[in-house]
Amino acid sequence: MARIKERRSLPPLNALRAFEAVARSLSFTRAAEELLVTQSAVSRQVKNLEDILGVALLRRKANLELTDEGKRLLPVLTDAFDRIDLVVAGFKRQSKKPPLTMSLPPTFARRLFLPIFPEFQKQHPDLEIRIETPPVNVDFRNSGHDVAIFFGEVEAQGSNGTEMIIDLLMSDQMSPLASPSLIKEASWPDLAAMLAKAQLLHIRQGNDPWYDWRLFARQTGLTTARVERGLVLETADQAVQSAINGGGVTICDPRLFQEEIAQKRLAPVFDVTVNSGRHYHLVSRAEEIEIPRIAAFRAWVTRHFAGA
Repeated sequence: MARIKERRSLPPLNALRAFEAVARSLSFTRAAEELLVTQSAVSRQVKNLEDILGVALLRRKANLELTDEGKRLLPVLTDAFDRIDLVVAGFKRQSKKPPLTMSLPPTFARRLFLPIFPEFQKQHPDLEIRIETPPVNVDFRNSGHDVAIFFGEVEAQGSNGTEMIIDLLMSDQMSPLASPSLIKEASWPDLAAMLAKAQLLHIRQGNDPWYDWRLFARQTGLTTARVERGLVLETADQAVQSAINGGGVTICDPRLFQEEIAQKRLAPVFDVTVNSGRHYHLVSRAEEIEIPRIAAFRAWVTRHFAGA
């Protein structure tokens, strides 16, 4: 028959904690700071403990000193609290949810994604989220990210055999954009004149800085236009800022710069938009799409960009 253990007759936990903090630091002030209470509260707790035990634990002189009884009690309490802290910390580590980590194209993130992202955060307030915006698509097979949004080509299977789930978010469009003042001043009669005379602003695409304007000329039937000239910049943001400043005509997706267009700092040169043939895709690993944080984000982002 199991023996029922008698109820422990222990002093109040707060009194034990107060004494342990005071005895360890030999200071009522430092103990109060550690326990986030007043110095007088600590003093009362220690005095209460001494009354319960019927012994003096401290000598209250110019400098606090431990009595023999205090010296016996301190290491026992410190060891007990350390062991409790160790176990509790382990529970906290086990219960802490891993963060949702993602990699996004920088201009897409800043212009389209981050303005709407608070909606997802409100739906998942306890989820830690980490966002990176590298200038090029990450090596998703080895990056460690939960999800990534890629611009351009995506392989359905990684070189290590990992099956990728690829969701189309939106197709990239291109339109020539410039400052309204430049458009008015130049008064190009048509696209051919613009391509022939305008200072063209290029966004570097890998090893071919002329790619976007070449593609635009080809898709608008102006295959003889010479577009391999002008200023080459690293990002769409840089190219658009140069266009706003009157530095020339850039070509990019106008949906990324609706704010500047609405403010009349930027405008389409002509009402012409072509598809670049490139797309924004959400990429995740097939083996991980049922993980709650990944499944929730995938459902939210694909729903938001559906039909874009």
